[in-house]
Amino acid sequence: MSSQRPVMEPVRQTDGSPLTSGGSGSYWLREPDCHDVNDIAAWLADPDINRWFDFGQGRQTLPVLAVQLMMQSGRHRLRVFGPTGHTLASGLVAVSDLTHAFGTGSFWVLRDSRRPACKDMTLLASARILRDAFETAQLHCITAWAVDSNVRSRRLLERIGFRLIGLQRDCQVMNGSRFGRVLYDLLPTDSGSSESGG
Repeated sequence: MSSQRPVMEPVRQTDGSPLTSGGSGSYWLREPDCHDVNDIAAWLADPDINRWFDFGQGRQTLPVLAVQLMMQSGRHRLRVFGPTGHTLASGLVAVSDLTHAFGTGSFWVLRDSRRPACKDMTLLASARILRDAFETAQLHCITAWAVDSNVRSRRLLERIGFRLIGLQRDCQVMNGSRFGRVLYDLLPTDSGSSESGG
């Protein structure tokens, strides 16, 4: 995982209709369309956001073409989300690197703190995409990581139900300093209460 500033904090709903859960706010979740591609690429070009990510071989940004390819690939499930009443996406949830032979994937999230939000929107959108990945993609284990100093992302992962599995030391460089990554995994039996806002 990586995000949190702007907390770039995925679900099967594709029509963008409102979703609610208990005392939480109403939000929508859908597959990204051609209008969302530039927003996603812009988020990932922002140094305040992309410093929390690693897309392999030291890449921390994704150009528009790479985002488009991810949207079309069966190896990635991307969903944008936002509060009901606002058409622009406020964030993105994703399960990437789906390996169907082993039933694994990697979760990541981002939320633009400059855009509108509602209570527990990121938590609920995250829980929905993960549930979808377990149920429809038949995944058995989803991993995530957060930079050790990224308390908001770590708290989100723990609220979802991810379990701490280790620390990879001195592997993330931000502003010339080295940080560790806190490693997590999630099994289908680990999640459950997060969609009710808990």
